[in-house]
Amino acid sequence: MGIVSLGESLIDFTPIVSGGRTTGFEMHPGGSPFNVAVAVARLGHASAFAGRVSTDFFGRVLLDHLRSNGVDTTRVHTGAEATTLAFVAIEQGEPAFSFRAEGTADTLIRPGDLDPVDFVDAEALHIGSISLLYEPTGTSIVELVRALRGRVTVTFDPNVRPSLIRDAALYRDRMRELLGSCDVMKVSARDRAALESFDPAALVRAATGPVAVVVTDGANGSQLYTRDSSITSPAIPSRVVDTVGAGDAFTAGLLVGAADRGGLSRRALEELDDDDWREVLRFASTAAALTCERAGAEPPTRHAVRSRLEASSATRARP
Repeated sequence: MGIVSLGESLIDFTPIVSGGRTTGFEMHPGGSPFNVAVAVARLGHASAFAGRVSTDFFGRVLLDHLRSNGVDTTRVHTGAEATTLAFVAIEQGEPAFSFRAEGTADTLIRPGDLDPVDFVDAEALHIGSISLLYEPTGTSIVELVRALRGRVTVTFDPNVRPSLIRDAALYRDRMRELLGSCDVMKVSARDRAALESFDPAALVRAATGPVAVVVTDGANGSQLYTRDSSITSPAIPSRVVDTVGAGDAFTAGLLVGAADRGGLSRRALEELDDDDWREVLRFASTAAALTCERAGAEPPTRHAVRSRLEASSATRARP
């Protein structure tokens, strides 16, 4: 079954700029867990997507995109509700999103749609992002994680969107539970600032919670925390077009890189040493850098990542 990504699927409309002004938008399939599923598949690893997709034109585009990239869609439900839409503007070099998501198909995943039996053979279940902000989808995902705890590796990217949080107390409780339930967590520096009292070093030393937490910070690189180590990894140079989907490509690279080095079980993750993690971070950072070089969430293939890694290694080796 490979790595299963669960959550939102939507259409990103990225800006077309002429003369310094936004004159239109270009359509791209997206959604954080959706992007991770596509990126995992392009990186040559078995990938599946679980969620709820509209039967409208945009929903058909999303399903076609998954299938054309070799992503398993047998855990996808469909509904007649509209597809979630996200309009993207670039503000101070970062993507800013405006969502149209009320009553859309991917926000209406019900608990009965997610049978734990359908997920117990997964290498990992990846969750996160705006799926956790809409009901009944948010509750359905949390209940599935509870049912699978200790049976399936759970990876988590909160991808915090403060403007979409309507019930701050519920969101804090949900984050607290998932922080204690996941095995791997990836957060951006902006996520870290938005999460109250978030201490990755303390989190990995807790009796329950993740084996590894990675904090990404764009051109400043990334920092990985495990029980015994803290590892800094530089960013990979990139000719940036936009950063949409870069964090999702990093997450996919993190998971595939770890899987390449022994697997994604909790025990296998605990046995990775510092050199293993440095290579995993380099692989993930390269996937993110290449994504930045194309408009929209367009993650690279495994061949493209390997080629860039080999080129950068050759450059470093020159006298």
